[in-house]
Amino acid sequence: MRGDAAERVSLRDALMAAEVSRREKKNPAIAAGLSLLFNGLGQAYNGQFTKGVLVLLGSLFGLFLMIVPGVAVWLWGGYDAYRTAKGMNEGLVPYRETSALAIVGFMVVWAVTIFSLSAAATMLLVAMGQQGML
Repeated sequence: MRGDAAERVSLRDALMAAEVSRREKKNPAIAAGLSLLFNGLGQAYNGQFTKGVLVLLGSLFGLFLMIVPGVAVWLWGGYDAYRTAKGMNEGLVPYRETSALAIVGFMVVWAVTIFSLSAAATMLLVAMGQQGML
């Protein structure tokens, strides 16, 4: 009765399967949506705070160079957040817990960055207006 025999599974594979089934699943659509709504927030949701900040800064820097590079980084951030969440669920990417503190911290970084850039742009426009350049 060869058909009734169980297939051999290594201890490592069994432990990885148990770890994947034990942890909370990431929602790839939420990860992508968050990253598209706030550049890099999907990465923070996936437990990749630093990567999220890099996506935010990369997209903003790209927008200052030209619109296309900034939009490309922004869209890539949404795709990356989706792919990473899906990979974590399948055990292909190391799992990282979602931290509410990291998400709040990321939103603070996001808001400060946007506010600072807006203030700098406003000061530049005022200075140009005073110099008669506008």
